[in-house]
Amino acid sequence: MQSLRLNVGKRLARAAKRNGELGPASRLELFTLFLTEEDDPEPFYTKLAERSIAEFPFPLSGRRVLDLGAGPGYYSKAMQRAGAIVTPIDLGEENIRKASSSGLCAVYADGTLLPFADSSFDGVLCSNMLEHTPTPERIFDEIERVLRPGGWAWVSWTNWYSPWGGHSISPMHYLGPRLGTKLYVRLFGMPDRNLPFTTLWPTYIGKMLAVVRARNGLRLLDAVPRYYPSQRWILKVPALREVATWNCLLLLEKVR
Repeated sequence: MQSLRLNVGKRLARAAKRNGELGPASRLELFTLFLTEEDDPEPFYTKLAERSIAEFPFPLSGRRVLDLGAGPGYYSKAMQRAGAIVTPIDLGEENIRKASSSGLCAVYADGTLLPFADSSFDGVLCSNMLEHTPTPERIFDEIERVLRPGGWAWVSWTNWYSPWGGHSISPMHYLGPRLGTKLYVRLFGMPDRNLPFTTLWPTYIGKMLAVVRARNGLRLLDAVPRYYPSQRWILKVPALREVATWNCLLLLEKVR
């Protein structure tokens, strides 16, 4: 496992040069844009996608990539600019409309029941989608199925106990999804999106790591805090990782 992590680290160091000059935003710029994400999400997610793909640890040029839970297509467009052949899928009609209007060939599909044959893709990117399904383990079923042997998966999500784990109701999610929601609604009214147990479900790092490690068809290459990957030691501390990771990133490989 140590050699695999070192290899991933080297790939991260070479990624920006290999995947093209996307002009990624600095962390300070991203944080500034994040502060207005609720009211104006496009600038933040566009820049986040560009930075993520500029630092991508896997080859993209010429690869067939599934953007699983693509939203309006921020990552799909960034991967296309890096030379990937991208298929974006989403279950939101408005997201599909926006992605299609930007020139992407977006597909309306459920991530737990993908309309693709086995071994259809060289890679799968799934950014911030696991927490929006009640059955994230079925997402990994489909990732394993549609990846070709030797293919990769880049999966990130906002873990429940991170500062932004409750999304719209944060930081009241620390009171629990039900009590936190009840208090938020009483004080501020019903959130316009990401209501717990409707479009948002508590998703924990420990459980997701156990789900992945129990699979015979996927190999875990690395698990890091997405926004500060050099601090991967955090993932080794069970209680701390649930709070301090903020957003967890898993790098996976389909077993040959």
